[in-house]
Amino acid sequence: MKKSANKGISRIESEDSHTYGWYVRVRYNGKVKSKFFSDRKNGGVAQALNKARRFYKKEMQKILKKTHGEAPEKLPNRILVTKNKNNNTGVVGVQKIERQNTGGSVYKAYRVCWTEKTGKAKTKFFSIAKFGEKEAFRMACEFRKQRLFEA
Repeated sequence: MKKSANKGISRIESEDSHTYGWYVRVRYNGKVKSKFFSDRKNGGVAQALNKARRFYKKEMQKILKKTHGEAPEKLPNRILVTKNKNNNTGVVGVQKIERQNTGGSVYKAYRVCWTEKTGKAKTKFFSIAKFGEKEAFRMACEFRKQRLFEA
């Protein structure tokens, strides 16, 4: 599947209202920041699209700076959500797991999930017994963050 170069950007063409241009939406922490780039006011379809892409990139850099400190020059090709209240750790792609082994012992770890450029889903485990609760979680989050920026 080919990635869209226009993530967060939609084309608006309305003959009724004579509206033609690109609409940009960036969502973060339940809030949406949006802006419309009119073809007419921005020198045509291509120039309006370029301005829309620059706006999207700039807004994403601001989010990365808030969530990760220094914003990288290159945006990751992966999902940028870093917090999620609907999983058991609050961090997307990092889950705390407990499994019963065949001998009856319980294996506790943080599981990191990500998707490679090829589209293949991958996982890696960080043992709580080996690293301790806090360190295993920290390592899992750091590993997940590194995978987001691989491309």
